[in-house]
Amino acid sequence: MAHLVRPGAAEDGAPSFLAGLAAQLARVEKFKDAVDPAAARRGSRAVTEFFRERTDELRRTARLPAGRGSSALGRRLAAEEGARARDVPLPVYSYWNTGVDDAPDLVRACVAQLQRVHADVRLLDAGSVRELIDIPPRVQSVLEHDRPAHFADYVRAALLERHGGIWVDATCWVPRPLGEVIRPFLDAGVLYPRWTTGQIGNWFIAATPGSLVIRLQRAALEMWWAERDDLPDYFLYHRIFEALRALIPEFRGQWSEAGHLSSAASHVLQLSMMQPWSPEVAGVIDEISIVQKLSYKYDPASVPTESILQHLLTTRRLT
Repeated sequence: MAHLVRPGAAEDGAPSFLAGLAAQLARVEKFKDAVDPAAARRGSRAVTEFFRERTDELRRTARLPAGRGSSALGRRLAAEEGARARDVPLPVYSYWNTGVDDAPDLVRACVAQLQRVHADVRLLDAGSVRELIDIPPRVQSVLEHDRPAHFADYVRAALLERHGGIWVDATCWVPRPLGEVIRPFLDAGVLYPRWTTGQIGNWFIAATPGSLVIRLQRAALEMWWAERDDLPDYFLYHRIFEALRALIPEFRGQWSEAGHLSSAASHVLQLSMMQPWSPEVAGVIDEISIVQKLSYKYDPASVPTESILQHLLTTRRLT
């Protein structure tokens, strides 16, 4: 007669690898339609064409010389900003639109860890962020209530352009203090995690104040929402980054000198979170990257007993 096995455990009561794998596959199946490659390509073309017609205006807004531009100038700016990054303060920011008290359990766990390693982190919401930056009325009216994720996209660019520092999404797990760890990555004064040279994530960003890459990103976001209220692709921030890299040589030049933070390494915890927790596995994940990107988009009922995710949620620790 077959033995009954409780969810998330092997027959001997140990957490089950197969249960974790099943939970992870179920999660992937549920959210697989969130990324549409065809829509991304269409969105990229639409965004690039929009800004192609406005390249001169973008250059003026970013205080770049008139004309076609020069990637060599971008590389020189990268060197200047990289030198500045050795000494400039790098405040740490995290943000949840309605405040962390109303956030999902995983977000509260990530924020608790961030506060543990950075007692001085600025935890911001849609109200308190206005103490640090000005929100254009058009951005507020189009995004703040109806598209909070895209409102946060504008907030991070505007905040880092003005103040510089480190933006840490509230769904990021930071294993250790970032201050001195991040500086070797800032040789060009700006850092995004990346999958490839042109494919970035914006859930973790570091920059010196006024960095050209961030300045252009903020200006382009503002320009888009000033004229439009549509989303050709959910990942508009990323499509704008790609358009700026294609159209503005100085942007391309600075980015060519930027440090490399692997998005692949920074997703190991998310890809493993339904697997059985052990101190050995947790210790390896803890050392793989300076930051791990998680997601609160999972079914709480599907979290396996004694999994990495359950351990993180109940103890507020990884190791």
